This record gives sequence, structure tokens and C-alpha cells, in this order.
Amino acid sequence: MWTRAELKQNAKGVLSKNYWTAFLVCLVYGILSGGMGGGASSANTTVTRQITSASGNIDPEVVTAIVSMMLVIMGIAMITGLALSFFVSGPMNVGKNRYFMESRAAGSSFGRLFYGFKVNYMGNAGSMFVTNLFIGLWTLLLIIPGIIKQLEWSQVPYLLAENPNLTGARARQISSAITEGEKWEIFVLQLSFIGWNLLGN
Repeated sequence: MWTRAELKQNAKGVLSKNYWTAFLVCLVYGILSGGMGGGASSANTTVTRQITSASGNIDPEVVTAIVSMMLVIMGIAMITGLALSFFVSGPMNVGKNRYFMESRAAGSSFGRLFYGFKVNYMGNAGSMFVTNLFIGLWTLLLIIPGIIKQLEWSQVPYLLAENPNLTGARARQISSAITEGEKWEIFVLQLSFIGWNLLGN
């Protein structure tokens, strides 16, 4: 039976050997997999502020044009986000986990971050995308089912990093078995890092 204290102590031991490489891996992963989508949101916020701060005598055609432009920007942002999620985020998540899994026993290189692109790229991309899509659909039902599914399938990227030949369906099946009876402990473990996550944002 694992404990949070034991996991964190082991992690500290591993990080003490290659802290700056691990830091660089996380930094690049964060930038490339999630840090490129803020431009459209910023543009929408700016346009919205201009509309709300203007006087009440606005030409309806101008409003229509602005709303149409916002919808186009939002559509482009959504398509870009989906493409980024499929082609970049999923494989990079697999590569990041491959790096840290190798670091447990021996040193690993920064290049392992791109492992998900080099080995079974489309398989990694598709498996991660479908898994995240299913989690999103479960979240649409209610927040709690989405959280449960996220915890249940939390091991999928690790399983793909360890065995790239796994299909997404098989990885989700194994992850469900691994996390059976452990979801609460995993949730509390993730919750224990909320302070670091807030600082990181």
C-alpha cells in the first residue's frame, strides 16, 4: 500500500539528482501543450471591454460586425485548441511521463519529452485525445462523474509511456483496474499540490 508521504519522499530523491532538467521538461511541456491558447481569449476580452465601455448610441451594423468577428475568433481558437490537444498535448504528456518514469531508476535526457512523437505518434495522439474527450463528456453530465473518470483514467499517459503499443481502450481498461479502490487516495494526493498549482498559474 502506497502513502503520499512515501511518494513525495521518493520524488524528492529523484529530483535532487536532476532538478533543472526536470524543471526544463515541465516548463517546455507547459508552454507547448497549453500556453499558446491565450491570444484569442485576450482579444475577445479587449473587444468586449470596448463594447461595454462605449456609449449607448452604437450603430447596429458595427455591433453585428464585432459580434461576428468575436464568433470567428472563438471558432478559430476552438479549432486551434482541438488541434493542439490532438497533435501536441497528448504525445507530449506521454513523453513527459516517459522522462519521469525513466528518471526513477536512472538518469533520463530532456529529449525524452518528445518520446510520444517518435514512438507510435498517432496512437499516442489518438489515445490521449479520446481519453480526454470522454472525460470531458462525463464532466458535461455533472462535475463529479468527470472527476471520477479523470481519476479512473489518470494512469493512461503513464501506461502509454511504458508500453506505446497499447491501444487507448486497453490503456483505459488497465487504468480502471489499477485505480480501483485507490481513487480517493489519488484525489487527495492531487489536492495536496493545489498550492503549487496556484503558484504555477
